Amino acid sequence: MAMAKPVLSLLVHLHAALLFLPDPAGVAVYNSLTIANSKNVVVAGVRSVDSELFHVVVLQCHGVTVRGVTVEAPADSPNTDGIHLHMSSHVSVYDARISTGDDCISVGPGNSHLWIERVACGPGHGISIGSLGKQQGMEVEAVQNVTVKTTWFTGTMNGLRIKTWGGSKRGFVTGVTFADSTMSGVDNPIIIDQNYCPDSSGCPGAGRSSSIRISDVRYVGIRGSSATLVAVNFDCSRSNPCSGISLQDVALTYQNRAAAKSYCRNVQGTTLGLVLPPSCL
Repeated sequence: MAMAKPVLSLLVHLHAALLFLPDPAGVAVYNSLTIANSKNVVVAGVRSVDSELFHVVVLQCHGVTVRGVTVEAPADSPNTDGIHLHMSSHVSVYDARISTGDDCISVGPGNSHLWIERVACGPGHGISIGSLGKQQGMEVEAVQNVTVKTTWFTGTMNGLRIKTWGGSKRGFVTGVTFADSTMSGVDNPIIIDQNYCPDSSGCPGAGRSSSIRISDVRYVGIRGSSATLVAVNFDCSRSNPCSGISLQDVALTYQNRAAAKSYCRNVQGTTLGLVLPPSCL
């Protein structure tokens, strides 16, 4: 059987909404808009409403631009990531407005050279790198060279998150910059969670140290309010401590009025400029 050739150049420009509605038998008609095995693609002006699963997926692509996308889904809808990037390189996301029940943007393994800018998120679970380390068939699960710039989070579970499962799966996250972010009532504005277990029990690798190595992650110009007392949470692997973590010009308060706190475990890093809450690095 002949293999399908990858798409080399494509422009998707839709002003109409993509409506993900069940048929009378209760079976979903569409799950997502997926761009796969393609190069030099532009997706512009798409509005996705009530997807059953992920809204927009970029899978095994190179040179993709996603701009002007709007995502709408209930806050209690699981696995409805707004934009999911997987095993792709040189992908840019601009000017997105995402309200959903899971990650607004999720960066899976195998991604590099990503640029994410001017994204409004809420409700949702924030912008997440990961989860990594859940035995997804790759020998090494890696994410590198990612910039997330000029973002707004309103009432989200997380703001800027990196998450990995416990266990022996090898991988790394390196060369990440989070810059110019505004938080409003966010549960976890800045978080690295290397003991990720969303159901609190029965997770792969539960209780084991994560083998995913996290290094060279910068947080610059992060401001606003945390809905919980701990606004900065670095919970890293005991066998592969986080290194090269940098906080610069961070100003986060607890519920807009009280001093917030930082939490650090198995992490090394530095601070520059005014950093609030006081750093534990």
